[in-house]
Amino acid sequence: MVITAQLIQAGMALVPVPLKEKGPNLKNWNLPGNCVTDTRHAAQFSGINVGLAHAYCKPTPTCAIDVDHYKHGKAWLATHGIDLGNLLFSSDAVVILSGKKYSLKLLYRLPPGSSALESKKIVGPDGKSAIEFRCASKDGKTVQDLLPPSLHPAGRSYEWTGSGNPLEIPEIPADLICLWQMLISNGSRVSARRYPQSTKQSQRQESPRQVATMTDALCHISADCTYEHWRNIVWAILSTGWTCAEDVARNWSLSAPDRYNEDAFWLLANSYIPNHTNPISAGTIVHYARFGGWNG
Repeated sequence: MVITAQLIQAGMALVPVPLKEKGPNLKNWNLPGNCVTDTRHAAQFSGINVGLAHAYCKPTPTCAIDVDHYKHGKAWLATHGIDLGNLLFSSDAVVILSGKKYSLKLLYRLPPGSSALESKKIVGPDGKSAIEFRCASKDGKTVQDLLPPSLHPAGRSYEWTGSGNPLEIPEIPADLICLWQMLISNGSRVSARRYPQSTKQSQRQESPRQVATMTDALCHISADCTYEHWRNIVWAILSTGWTCAEDVARNWSLSAPDRYNEDAFWLLANSYIPNHTNPISAGTIVHYARFGGWNG
């Protein structure tokens, strides 16, 4: 069994978390000085939960690929050419299970010389978190993930699994970190994704006329609407697979400037899963545009 002192010796920065809690309750716990990096203080974790402070680990920060919904997370990664199953069954995979259905975490180290990366979350078609890239907050302070044998609030014990050694966390694969960096820069475009053949066959032809027709229809739909309505319209635009789809969706969203938020838009756009079993299609735009008086 991996013990706390061994984790610290392996370069991990730890943070105390109350038993059966998911996060620390100490003020400023996410500052470097409040994390434990000396084995002489390992005993304080007896009988409580142990959090891994990713940003302050040595020699490089650690991170977690937090899969909150396996099916949705796997489908989303597949659109970027990444197979979640291959990651989980890699010979050096370090995986944490909490006992929650469809949920798991993969632990990695960032490449040598890397600084902590801003955490990014992808929502699934149910509006809930599907997968999250976790390391640090936007201002560089650490985030944390519970390590075994911590206790989940529901009473389940976190467990190590995977073929890898928790004391030798592997370096994050290049395709994963490239994807993460694209999310941070808002550069992950629909046109760069890998669409299933069945989806490609159903996509609309991208032509100036088709784009103009959709843009005209969108003029009859208010972006000053509920989140669900906004999400459906954005995903309907992205369902075309057009190289300009994200630009069209963003321009339409900007027509409600008091509601528009850049981070929220890119979170939504990057969360689109083209091969979902109950997809939202471009017909949704026609439906709402008709209600707005469009006769195109």
